[in-house]
Amino acid sequence: MPNVGNHFADRVRGKMVRLFQRLADPCLFTPSDGSAPFTRLVSLDDNGAEIAASSNEYIPELISRAEFLQSEGAVNSGDEFAIGEGTSVQQGRLTQRVSMDSVSVAFIYIQIEA
Repeated sequence: MPNVGNHFADRVRGKMVRLFQRLADPCLFTPSDGSAPFTRLVSLDDNGAEIAASSNEYIPELISRAEFLQSEGAVNSGDEFAIGEGTSVQQGRLTQRVSMDSVSVAFIYIQIEA
């Protein structure tokens, strides 16, 4: 009889990847190392935008997050992405990694003007 416990993590990871693929949007991803831009999936954390304020800040800042599948390639600070077409293109530059797990990596990004 096969041991289901050994394969449980792989099954959960596979389900999380499929869920990410259903909810994410395609974007044009431009690595900061100068390699060619390519299309990959991104999930923007619009609902989870937080207000970051430390005890030293008087004006809180809105934080925006972008999450990428690790299986689609490396993601680094300085990389850029663009979602949409025509006049409704949203562009962002990744600044700081927030979290990483076996499925995805999340970065804080700033919006840049086209």
